[in-house]
Amino acid sequence: MALPSNYVLLTNANAEKGYDLILKVAALLPDVPFLVLASQSPLEEAVRAYENAGLKNVTALGRVADMDPIYRGAAIVAVPSYRFKESFSRVCIEAQRYGKPVIGSDRGNVPFLLEHSGVVLPEDARQWAAEIKKLLGDAAYYKERRVKARENSKRYSFAAQGDALDSLVGAGDTRFLIATGSGLGNMLHVTPMIANISKRIGARVDVVVAEDHARSLFLMHNPAYVNAVYTLKQAVLRRLYDTVFVTHSFGAARVAFNSNRVVWARDWESFRPSGLNETLYNLEAAKQSLGIPYDEADLRNYFCGDLVYKPPHETLVGIHAGSKSGMWLAKRWPYFPELAQRLRRRGIRVASFGLAEEYVEGTENRTGGTIESMCASMLDCTQFVSNDSGVMNIANALGIPMLALFAPTNVKSRLPLATTSDAIVLERDCAPCELKDPEGFSRGQCRCMADIDVSLVEARLLERMQAPAGIAAS
Repeated sequence: MALPSNYVLLTNANAEKGYDLILKVAALLPDVPFLVLASQSPLEEAVRAYENAGLKNVTALGRVADMDPIYRGAAIVAVPSYRFKESFSRVCIEAQRYGKPVIGSDRGNVPFLLEHSGVVLPEDARQWAAEIKKLLGDAAYYKERRVKARENSKRYSFAAQGDALDSLVGAGDTRFLIATGSGLGNMLHVTPMIANISKRIGARVDVVVAEDHARSLFLMHNPAYVNAVYTLKQAVLRRLYDTVFVTHSFGAARVAFNSNRVVWARDWESFRPSGLNETLYNLEAAKQSLGIPYDEADLRNYFCGDLVYKPPHETLVGIHAGSKSGMWLAKRWPYFPELAQRLRRRGIRVASFGLAEEYVEGTENRTGGTIESMCASMLDCTQFVSNDSGVMNIANALGIPMLALFAPTNVKSRLPLATTSDAIVLERDCAPCELKDPEGFSRGQCRCMADIDVSLVEARLLERMQAPAGIAAS
């Protein structure tokens, strides 16, 4: 593949490393070439992202063994790490050794690295575009930035880089680590506890996720409470912490964290679907195990990355008709197509979210894509209807008015607690099956979701649509 020349370089095509922002910047600068490296993510996803955006000035490459020609061909290097807190950012210094001006995020240690040499900007595509235009259009300014880049790189010579890195990382170290599981619902049920611990100790915390959802870590990236988010594949086990708190969803494995104080929620009490609500359980586990108190309001302080929900002006009902496979298929309500048809007859727009195979015929198709892109798209919804699922928990954490449908699983332990969330619960002697007939439930024999009448769901949804914003109609 022929490479462009004098391009703006992004060395990691992950959204948490700013790829989504760079695509917005590229759209504002159609005559400026951009080169992105899919160094830690599938190349085809990076290509699909800029093709879907209709961008002709972006080129993507896979993992590169020799970065020398890549840096030499760049005019500017971008380090827009807003959702991933850089502890050092090797790219900043490597690029400056080649005399390349660097534009970086205003978070993590990037501002310290670029204090004397680069430009630090907020997460604003227009400001990034303006700075790139200035660098490429003002030869004297560009030369000044090149000189400062080389001078700054000398502060981090190979001989001195170890001490410099230790100093920077030591200054930004977080001493409290929270370990959580990787299910979307598990992760989001933990967020009120994370926010509460951060608030009570007066510092942001680190989070490690036993990840099995590709690129789901962004769910935990909230700069108000969270310093950095890791997977177990990263070097987090070598980092020194004062305290590590391991939630129940992390699993039973006793991982060797680098801390003299590792506290396991399961040592206090195991989480059971017949017991406390999962959000309440997490807060109570931290209270009983660590002595960290919480208030009633803390039960509802969910977050979903740093996304902020503002009720849209145009009505759109989002639906999620899926769930996990296996015995969890029993959670799927079979009448979503009929509900969507009834709503459309009333002139109400309906959109499907989730996996591609969870699309409901006749609705706007917003399925597929990444978890992060789905969350951003869900912000267009004025109401949401869902099975008991990870997407249900996302709608709750975003603060979208959400109606959940429950029959085989226990609403008392599974339904998240935002004031904007409500549920229709099947009332039968045998329900919930996961408690009253666990063997039948585990074999996938429960069919009770079909007993939730579509007219009841339609009526409850219409009632909620008439309620004041932010109020769950009862």
